[in-house]
Amino acid sequence: MNVRIANGWPGYVLAPFLLLACGTCWADPWGLKPGEFYSEVRGSEFSTETAYASTGDRVLLRDDGSFESRGMTWASELGWKKRVSFLFEIPFESRTRQLPSGLDSTETGFSDLVAGFKLQVLNGPVAVAVTADWKAPLGYNRRLSPALGNGRQEAIGQLELGAAIRPLQAFVQIAGGYRAMLERSDDPALPKDQVIASADVGWWLRPSVLLAGSYRGRIESSDAARPEKSHRFGPRIVYRVDDNLDVFAGSLHTAAGENVLHTDQYYVGVAVKKTRLNRLQGFLGGARNP
Repeated sequence: MNVRIANGWPGYVLAPFLLLACGTCWADPWGLKPGEFYSEVRGSEFSTETAYASTGDRVLLRDDGSFESRGMTWASELGWKKRVSFLFEIPFESRTRQLPSGLDSTETGFSDLVAGFKLQVLNGPVAVAVTADWKAPLGYNRRLSPALGNGRQEAIGQLELGAAIRPLQAFVQIAGGYRAMLERSDDPALPKDQVIASADVGWWLRPSVLLAGSYRGRIESSDAARPEKSHRFGPRIVYRVDDNLDVFAGSLHTAAGENVLHTDQYYVGVAVKKTRLNRLQGFLGGARNP
């Protein structure tokens, strides 16, 4: 999706590929044992009339138009071997570009499959994991506007770290990695490699209520014609119905960026799971105390 910026700013802004900045919807360093699983369905939406120029200033989209996105994502982690889990994510999206003249364009369908593996290094109160994912388009036309993705295959690798904070009934997890375009090109207008990062802090307010704060960031290589930078923050609340079921809601808001849309994204979802992880071992954990 290419969107021109208003006020004479040169170039284009690529629409953010929602919730996939770090591969899957979550970056959880705690792993699952063989036969265990975590699976969530999440719906999200946002509408925006502004973007960040290459200077970092927030400006109107050209012609004072707007961009809307609504989507549903199914993401899962399945325990496979003693220290290895299988990950996958399938998003279905509808994206619309609207103009004041009444003209609009909408594309709806599956965007990009993400599939990969998590290798567990540590899995106790302190967790360390390495993930390797592959992203592939699911048949959409990347030349249409708005497109459902950048149409490129990518390899995504991350190092994930986490720690339980038992005195506070809380946990913290961070991740950093790299997204590499598998289809190489010298054309600076095409997407380039990115450094990605994420962080989550969760605190149990009550035995069944978790309040969390999240960060999602990405910085594109300077080889791009208009390098993208995005830093998003937001709250998340989880209601743990029981050991096998979570209901959650939250939002992510662009705090700063370059050559990206400004988004105030809201999401709700439900997760089912079978795991022996405890409540201080990330979002994948169950209801039991450590």
